[in-house]
This record gives sequence, C-alpha cells and structure tokens, in this order.
Amino acid sequence: MAVYKSKISTKDGRQYFFRIKYKDIFGELHDYTSQKFKTLKEATSEEARYRIKIANSDICTANITIDQVYQELSLAKSKTYKKQTIIKNGYLYGHLSSIKNKKINELNLADYKKLLTYIENLNFTTDYNNKILGLLKQIIIYSNKYYNTSKALLTYIEPFKNTNERKKEMLFFTYEEYLKFDAVIKDHDYHTFFEILYFNGLRQGEAQALTWNDIDFENNEININKTLTTKIKGEKWTISSPKTKESNRILPMTKKVVDDLKTMYKKAISYKDYSDNWFVFGNTEPFKETTIQKRKNNYCDNANLKRIRVHDFRHSCASLLINKGATIALVSKYLGHSNISITLNTYTHMFKNELDNVTNLLNRL
Repeated sequence: MAVYKSKISTKDGRQYFFRIKYKDIFGELHDYTSQKFKTLKEATSEEARYRIKIANSDICTANITIDQVYQELSLAKSKTYKKQTIIKNGYLYGHLSSIKNKKINELNLADYKKLLTYIENLNFTTDYNNKILGLLKQIIIYSNKYYNTSKALLTYIEPFKNTNERKKEMLFFTYEEYLKFDAVIKDHDYHTFFEILYFNGLRQGEAQALTWNDIDFENNEININKTLTTKIKGEKWTISSPKTKESNRILPMTKKVVDDLKTMYKKAISYKDYSDNWFVFGNTEPFKETTIQKRKNNYCDNANLKRIRVHDFRHSCASLLINKGATIALVSKYLGHSNISITLNTYTHMFKNELDNVTNLLNRL
C-alpha cells in the first residue's frame, strides 16, 4: 500500500494521500502523488482505482475520447470545486458535443476549425467563447498528463478576440441618487438589505446568505464567510463558500447599519423558534432573488432613477469609497477581490481624479 499520512493537513482536515511510481506503455516513468483525502479508507480506495486505471492505460490511451476524459475530469473536480462551478462547466461542455466522441489522439486541425465556426455562430460574448475553449484545453492537458495522449492541438488553440465588442456598461448610484432610492423604500428589512449592499459592497448572494451568527454587535462588524445561489436545478437554494478565498472578510458597519440591524434583530428574537442560524434577511428562508429584482426595479421607478442591476450596488460602493479618497488596495480588500489587478481593471476610470492629482503634484516640481 502506498498511502501516507501528511503531517500538514488542509484547512478542511484532509491528510491522507497516495503516491505511485509506474511506467506507461511508452516506457516513460511517472511519479504520481494524489490530492489529500480525509480518511485512510478513502485514500486507499482511490489508490486502488488509480492502479486499475494504470493497468488499463494501454487500451485507454489508444481509444480514449473527449467525453471519457471530461467525465473523469469532472469527477476529479467535484471533490474540490463548488457544485455550481461543475454545473457551469457542464453548460460549457454542451458546446463541445460535436467532438465529444472523438478520440483525443485523432482530434485534428480540421475538427478544431469546424468547432471554431460553430462557436462563432453562437453569438455569445468573447469571454464566454473563450471559456468554452478553456474547457477544451483543460481536457487535452488532463488527458496528456494522465494518459500521455497527444497535446499537439494546444499549439493552435488561441483565444477569441473582438476589439469592437463593448463591455457591459457599469452603472452605479451616486450618494445623492442612493438617498432618493432609499427614500421610497417603506419596508425596513429591504431598506437594510440595499443599505448593506451600498455601504458594504456585498455581492447579492453574500447578503442573502448572512445569518445572525455573522453579525457582531459588540464590535460592530459583519462576517462574510459564505454565499447563496439559487441557480442549481432541483434545489431551492445552496449555501457554499464565497467566490474566492479573499471574499472571506470581516467588515466594519456604520452606526446606521448597526442600528437598522438591531431593529431587525429585536424583531427576530421575539419569535419563539428563533435561532442564530436564521437568515438576517428572511428569517427561516432567505430573500428570493426574483423578489429582490422586482422590488429594486419598483424602487428605481418610484424614485425616477435609472434601473441599475443589483450587482451595480457593489460598483456604487466602490465609487463611493474612491470618491472619498480610499486607495485601490483598500477598495480591493473591502470588496474581497482576489487581487488588486481585478480592482484596478474594473475601476480604473474611477481613479481619474487621482491621476489628475499626480499630474498636479509633478507640475509643482
């Protein structure tokens, strides 16, 4: 048995892994170390499966198809990726159906060109088209790594480019516009919901997932540690970890936000079956996405304001912070971006005043 226990465990307690050295049908030596597992039994089971795969590799290598590799890749990813990510990959894979039964070693340039023509005719955004190609690349790389199949096609896979494609317009409310929007809201809970989106820059799913366990009234802080999605078919909603590791963050709350949440909390604890695990916005069931959208649009119309998306409240928060002199690093940390470059690429235009100030400073030399 080649199963070991690591001295260092992952954050979720996985320590066991297996390591196998073997030669493939081409005589090339491989030294494979698996990912970590929670139990010895799980690691031992996966090792046995892997040895069977190696034993059959002489057959698989010659005949393995795009679909076979994708299914195995999906299974491997399902252990570490969010469920909604696997589902999204499934949608992308649907656009590779024309080549799914093609043997990877027989996939040629003509097949690839036909695929490109098909994708171009879908009229999707350039970004989405590139996600389809990105999945194809993952399949080819995975197959080459584990089955030593050809990766020659990777030389020809280049991202789609469309210099004429316009990015989605970024809308946001100025502080004055937000006050007008807020003034027409009569429901205290929804007033507080949009208030947190605007002043704390939460993503919609992060706000929906908040429970009273996440609200620290002693230190006036809010703990963002999960997100909610309703996009998984057959499930009412799903709670998972935030978008990125950096999205886990603790933010200070303004006095107004604290006071509004205390009003909601006082009402919530008056129920006999109250639990700290209740949703802040909705109690036993979170606010519905459709209701949030409908109310948001009605509030915009009643206030005679442009309709912005719910996600644009996050952009509005960034704009507010930048206009009040926050640095790009602070804005990035506050919004929970995975790195500063994302913040900079998204909000460069909002830092124009800061760039003008730099010019003024240099002109004084």
